[in-house]
Amino acid sequence: MKIRDVNVQQRVGRELERLGLEMGVIVNTMKYNEPTFVLPDLQERERLMQEVRDTAEVARRVGAKFVTTLSGTAHGSLQRDYQTANMIENLKWAGDVAEKEGIILAVEPINHKGWEGAFLTEIGHAYLISRAVGMPSVKMLYDFWHQQIHGGDLIENLELAWDEIGYFQIADNPGRVGPGVGEINYRPIMRKIAEKGFDGIIGMEFDNSVAGMEGEQSVIDAMRAIDPAHA
Repeated sequence: MKIRDVNVQQRVGRELERLGLEMGVIVNTMKYNEPTFVLPDLQERERLMQEVRDTAEVARRVGAKFVTTLSGTAHGSLQRDYQTANMIENLKWAGDVAEKEGIILAVEPINHKGWEGAFLTEIGHAYLISRAVGMPSVKMLYDFWHQQIHGGDLIENLELAWDEIGYFQIADNPGRVGPGVGEINYRPIMRKIAEKGFDGIIGMEFDNSVAGMEGEQSVIDAMRAIDPAHA
């Protein structure tokens, strides 16, 4: 969304408002293939804080609340625990900006296969960091597709990390397709989320497995099939 023309952003926001819909996440992190949050660097921290301010402007145009925030890659020679401490500290500064701007940093662990070298890849690690930051403006984004590839135990990790999760994303694996096409059984996952009282947005981040209007309808049917309200 950040690379789209401002007029397009404004049109999207107006149309969502007209339809009574709410925007899901937009991407905060535009620099993710090199070390960022893991650095003890004041200049990089200032850049991260300004990035949040820039994202907030876009978020206001489209009515977004959560913004996807990635860790960047790991530092090649800095011990992992120091990198974790640096990320916690940098997120406190960035989170302070986010709180003032009225948005929430959705910190997302991503899989190690598609994003080689990413620092934050595990739900448990993201939980540790989010809990240590301890701010309402910094929460986890739990993407089931990423975590199925990285390690599985989707419901157990959901339970263990629950208090720090602010946003969910779904897709099926292999590939990155809609529910019901691959190996992830989303019905018990969605039932667990509903049982725990989650009332936020569950984002759909995948490609349609079938082209055209038939594909659009297949996505609607798939989402109804895993919705506890339609079970």
